Amino acid sequence: MLESLTIFSPGGLIYYQYRANPSLLSAGDGPTTDTNEALNECIIRPIMCDPAINSTKFYHIAGRLTFCWVASDEFYTVACYPDILFEGPRQYLKEWSTKLVEAAAREYTLYHEASANKIPRPDPQPFDATFQLLLQQSKSVGAGGSASANETTGTQKKTNPATSGKVKRNWHDGNAKITQKAMEELDFSGTDGANENPEVRMELALKEARQAYLPSQEELQQQKETEITQADPSSWSSSISGLFQQIAGTKVLTDADLEKPLAALQEMLTSQNVAAEIAQQLVEACRAKLVGKKLSSLYRVQTAVQQALEAVVTRFLQQRQVDLLRLVTKSGGSGVFGNKQRRPFVIVVCGINGIGKTTTVAKLAYYFQQHGCNPLLAAADTFRSGAVEQLRVHAECLQVPIFAQGYAKDPSAVAAAAIQQATTNGNRVVLVDTAGRMQNNVSLMKAMTKLIQENQPDFRMLVCEALVGHDGLDQFQLFQKAVGKIDGLILTKMDTVGSKVGAALTLTHQTGTPIVFCGTGQKYHHLQEFSVPQIVQSLLSTS
Repeated sequence: MLESLTIFSPGGLIYYQYRANPSLLSAGDGPTTDTNEALNECIIRPIMCDPAINSTKFYHIAGRLTFCWVASDEFYTVACYPDILFEGPRQYLKEWSTKLVEAAAREYTLYHEASANKIPRPDPQPFDATFQLLLQQSKSVGAGGSASANETTGTQKKTNPATSGKVKRNWHDGNAKITQKAMEELDFSGTDGANENPEVRMELALKEARQAYLPSQEELQQQKETEITQADPSSWSSSISGLFQQIAGTKVLTDADLEKPLAALQEMLTSQNVAAEIAQQLVEACRAKLVGKKLSSLYRVQTAVQQALEAVVTRFLQQRQVDLLRLVTKSGGSGVFGNKQRRPFVIVVCGINGIGKTTTVAKLAYYFQQHGCNPLLAAADTFRSGAVEQLRVHAECLQVPIFAQGYAKDPSAVAAAAIQQATTNGNRVVLVDTAGRMQNNVSLMKAMTKLIQENQPDFRMLVCEALVGHDGLDQFQLFQKAVGKIDGLILTKMDTVGSKVGAALTLTHQTGTPIVFCGTGQKYHHLQEFSVPQIVQSLLSTS
């Protein structure tokens, strides 16, 4: 019997949970502290932090629980069963339970993508109805197996639905033999037999991907119109405006006048994940801009503060800025003056599981394609099931070449062969997609080290979530230990953090590494260069 099913992010944020027996994880029905600790101990920590567990879909804790899970690009989906070993006479249950978990993961991915409000996560209640249907189907599998056997022997008793009354449900008890028909009923990977034809399956995947990722002309035009080139003081929140309303007037401002509003401003900045040292620098810059000035209106005060903040942030980031497009175009490769036999510019993209790394690689390909650089995608994630197919769909959508050798191959050899092909064909840039790995997964980190050492990429890009928090520094340090110097950062899901953009400044401050791009949505054009005016406006427009 299924005890629980939990869907959570690689960062440990729980998106959805079904619990058949609340006492399994806590004494109460609500999300108590005990529940969270038990989830962390029994589900999140074992699966995410233990490399041995992470390499298999089943894990048994003697005397306690058995886990079955799948890891998608965005989430972990984990089913928890009582102390049952899926071995011996119950070996067939492995495939059955995997079907259920895969179906739940697939349906939640669709639900998550379709949800308009994802801050901090979609409402789990609508999805719960979908999962209950999946669960109902899975629980009736045992009954389906018995019925199938009766049909084969001709012993099934026919009943009249009009006179038989309520039909008793036969719940799966782990003993009934499962049939192929029951397995197919739980398989939601395709419809109308389309999954049996690879060409049809690819065409369906392409159709979905084009709708999900390719921007329309209207969206591209809208993006140009909404780009912020200068922050707008009028967008300040009422609370921030109120801090400075009292100092606007005809008198010359002194330190005493500014003490209270600047102290409140510093507190607000630190509450938005801005490091204390950076917040102090920002506040002192505002003080220098305002002391000795006579600012007659609130708008003039706002403008002065805005300019002071932008000057500090710009000065702070200027030492760490990098123009990736310029680096690529200077490297040679194909083009009007390019040399086809010159090595292309190689970018290796790495990061933990489920942060949107493969989609980010596709966005980079779109970015370089729009700027006249012909990229090649290298499918060096030979570990995660479906990774090669996912990247191939993106390549077909973008109509860019891809180099892939399938699964269970040496990622370093795949990258080397891709670079050689790009050199021969004159591709200007090679984007190497690597397997997502937790920073403490020793075996996968060693594979990353080997790939870097043998291929010597020109740029090493680390992808992190904008909400990564204090774990971002830990991720950075361990990846840097494996790959050497990290040249740039990409922050994904920047559109979900609201005013908590201070983490971006903090991460740059702690690592000394520039933030090259920010992911601001799902589509290919939702990859923006790091913008100081946008950061400052977000900091000051919180409510």
